[in-house]
Amino acid sequence: MSSSSEEIVTTSDESSLSLDHGDQQEFSSSNKHILSTIDNDYIDALKKLQISYNQLESRYLKSVNELEYKFHQQCSYLFEHRSNIINGIYEPNDDECRLKTDSIEFIERSSLSNDKLGIPSFWLQTLKQVPMIADMIEEWDEPLLKCLSDIKLQLHIQPIIGFTLEFHFNEESKRFFYNKILTKFYELQIEPDDEILFYEGTAIIHSIGCQIDWIDLKTNVTRNIETGELQSSFFNFFTSPINTDDWKLATDFQIGHYIRENIIPKAILYYTGDIFDDEYEFSEDDDDDSDEQQYSFKEETGEGEHL
Repeated sequence: MSSSSEEIVTTSDESSLSLDHGDQQEFSSSNKHILSTIDNDYIDALKKLQISYNQLESRYLKSVNELEYKFHQQCSYLFEHRSNIINGIYEPNDDECRLKTDSIEFIERSSLSNDKLGIPSFWLQTLKQVPMIADMIEEWDEPLLKCLSDIKLQLHIQPIIGFTLEFHFNEESKRFFYNKILTKFYELQIEPDDEILFYEGTAIIHSIGCQIDWIDLKTNVTRNIETGELQSSFFNFFTSPINTDDWKLATDFQIGHYIRENIIPKAILYYTGDIFDDEYEFSEDDDDDSDEQQYSFKEETGEGEHL
């Protein structure tokens, strides 16, 4: 399952991964001429085989989803322990703070001059490390995001398949709103629809945000204090996107999927930035043509965002 999907862009004039409108028309015309020389029975037989493959793929993806659900249940105690350390509920002992590296060396625990437990603003710093999420975070969001104590994932396999992102806040957040938890639910579709021939796998088809019970207008960071008008804010993420706006749907699905697949399971690597160092080393070793072509990926949304 892809952890991130973005629009393919190439900076090379000599290479393109998609056809322009004129090329598409020329290719379509040429292809129709070729198809006119082939017996339709052969074409239909091959399409029937494609449908059979798509049905098997759907069953496979459903099994993967059920396996992921079991795996997530087994990991839950690790995430709970992580939360306790971040929020100063639990102080790890010396053995737990020794990190075995690839060279089989140990990093000794450094002593801190202060007695404060936990890692303040852990989740704010983690979210700001991801460019597409950092762009959503405004200056007025940060005091509230410093109150974010955990981000949790709940998987659902019946009756509706999907997942819920839970943003847990500490007591200090009560200066802003009454909620203890803010949620965003994403519904997945694994079973093929009527267009089974064009089945593309698991897709996010719907998302539902939650109501934020702000103390008053002054604490509502989604509205301008002076005018009361809506303004840019990370907390607009908890508003359910309008189904008629394909671009906002695609962006919303992409962010939700990224938080689920990357930020929650690998939070410490984003907090420290280690994950970006690893990606940089991989790209340096793996791509000798990086000067000629640069790619970023963003899927378009139709009926749903395919994963």
